[in-house]
Amino acid sequence: MSTSHVDLADGRRLAWSEYGEPGGRPVLFFHGGNDSRLAGALIAQAAQRRGVRLICVDRPGFGESTFQAGRRLTDWPDDVLAVADDLGLERFAVLGHSGGGPHALACAAGASGRVTAVATVSSVAPPGASNAGLHPAFRVVNVLMSSRRLYAPMARSQLKQMRNSTDRWLKMWGRMQPADGELFDRQPQVRDDVVAEMEEGARQGVDGIVLEAALYHRDWGFDLAAISAPTWVWHGARDRQAAVAWAEYLAETIPGARLTLATDSGHFSTLVEYADDILAGLAELAD
Repeated sequence: MSTSHVDLADGRRLAWSEYGEPGGRPVLFFHGGNDSRLAGALIAQAAQRRGVRLICVDRPGFGESTFQAGRRLTDWPDDVLAVADDLGLERFAVLGHSGGGPHALACAAGASGRVTAVATVSSVAPPGASNAGLHPAFRVVNVLMSSRRLYAPMARSQLKQMRNSTDRWLKMWGRMQPADGELFDRQPQVRDDVVAEMEEGARQGVDGIVLEAALYHRDWGFDLAAISAPTWVWHGARDRQAAVAWAEYLAETIPGARLTLATDSGHFSTLVEYADDILAGLAELAD
């Protein structure tokens, strides 16, 4: 796995990594809100099996992509089109995990002529969707996320704990997200990949993470009901970080969207355990 870059007209640089089948169907994969382009490793084998060229892009301020002050969700489609143009991709599917979900949907709204299909996994929903089912700790985090001033100290503290006390941090995550904890116990490589890609996400510090978190909690700037690209909403029924009610909201609001609830899965485990089905579903929708 190597990292590529494209220089943008405003002087910023975007970084991405590729996984899967180089000549396969192109899918641009958008990582979660504490993650990075290295999240592609979590579904790389599934991409290879399904003949998918998986392109995972660092968002501004994450990994090796330049921070963008004042950015909005609606800025993201232009960045994605710059990557697609650099790669010579006229049409492509988009896949967003967690905080990547709103970004995938923004592309469906803002670059509709080039997006063949959309899948969200464990996605955030717009303000106004019910928070029913969230773990109490995540309820507190969600409140803090809406304020950059309040969330920044927590984000720095979480990053420090993950780096300095990784085992303790993983145990805490497993208590809040039991389905993910069970996955990490069964597949230690997945656990290690999650830690590595989250550390890379904070390579520049937490400014990008904190700015983006606030975006989830304000108007997204586009109309979900106007999305015309075929859309599949995937969510773990045991996810305590992203509420099942959020997935239901997305599926009810986006015209024709399909909803699949993974009975025994959580936040990361839905992405990992259903990766083959998710990628196959994108191909089905695109056809």
